[in-house]
Amino acid sequence: METGVTNPSQLLLRWDGSVVQWGSVYEAEDGSQVWSYGSREIRRHNMLSEVVRFLNSRFKNVDNINYTRRYLSATMIPSIVVESNLKVAENWYNLQNAPSEEVALRIQHLDSIDTQPVIIESGDAVWEEVVTNFFPQASRISQQASLLKAAVASSKKISKMAVYVDAGSKGADIVSAKAGVPFYVGAISSDLTDSMLYNIVNAMHRDGFKPRDVSVHLMGERAEELSESMKRFFEEVEIIGGDDYSWFGLKIISE
Repeated sequence: METGVTNPSQLLLRWDGSVVQWGSVYEAEDGSQVWSYGSREIRRHNMLSEVVRFLNSRFKNVDNINYTRRYLSATMIPSIVVESNLKVAENWYNLQNAPSEEVALRIQHLDSIDTQPVIIESGDAVWEEVVTNFFPQASRISQQASLLKAAVASSKKISKMAVYVDAGSKGADIVSAKAGVPFYVGAISSDLTDSMLYNIVNAMHRDGFKPRDVSVHLMGERAEELSESMKRFFEEVEIIGGDDYSWFGLKIISE
């Protein structure tokens, strides 16, 4: 278990149902940001709180803390729907995701995006409770909202649809945007390559795009592996995040 730096200015926490990841950053003497990362697999139920307790002892003096959850089922709708009727938003989520049981929904408004969409996603009450018990100052960040902001910004600079994929060992979060307009948010948790291709191609066909119209941007632990698979279908595929590409999905929730 890595512990990170001595005097960080920010702490990021992420959970995928099996592994807790964290990242911390401090400013070097030359003004550059220096990142440090760590992770711990959770093999039994009470280990989750034990790991977060350890992180609290290590980072208890950090005020700027964000946390997120990977691979949550989600849907995206116009903000006017949520503002006018929360029940309609809930029904929209249920229609698109067909949950087998009642779930607590989390809503995030993306005011920084011109079209001001709203992402509605399932919550993870256990993870949220553990984090806020030890870090009451922590802010919950939607993983897919953070990815979508990056995809929207990228799509303004290119003529193609920008698809961002954060590919982990247990699944992937996928978003897309074209010309600054959000198109898709989604997550998969099994059969990574086939499921991811299905999600991307389905979103692409629905909006009238062909493989040559898509630019795929990969990050996460399985980015290199998936890059080879994606290149068989799409002309433009790149791994982003530099040397930190495995952690870039975590790093991207730094706001």
